Amino acid sequence: MKMSYRQTSAPHRNKRGMTLLEVVLALAVFSIAALALVGTLNKIAETAVESQVILEVEQTLESLIDEYGKMPQMRNLEEDIKPGPDGVAYRVKIEQIKDLKNKDGQFLQDMFHIQAFARWNDGGGVIELEADSMRYAGAFLPRQ
Repeated sequence: MKMSYRQTSAPHRNKRGMTLLEVVLALAVFSIAALALVGTLNKIAETAVESQVILEVEQTLESLIDEYGKMPQMRNLEEDIKPGPDGVAYRVKIEQIKDLKNKDGQFLQDMFHIQAFARWNDGGGVIELEADSMRYAGAFLPRQ
């Protein structure tokens, strides 16, 4: 007598419903990840724009220091420059430096401290930048 055994498993369930649930969950996870990525890319773009504005303002501050530092008759001065189309207001301040000595203890004459300030509102608040330099008043006089 030959006996044959057959193992029966639990009844097969319909897998279509489970597959649909998996697809919906995968789409939900993908959507959340995509939203996070879009938010990150938006923040990167905003930071790039802010960096560009700051770079342009820094270059303008340097230009102002160079321009005012080459004045033929340097003197104490404080001047406001009205905001342009970019909305940035500038101020330049020049003061003579007194009691400045070199390493040998000799007083340095005709030295000036030049400061340039920038101020603007970026929508989230007021931003201020400052640059400064020291210049000798006779550095840019024509030679005779």
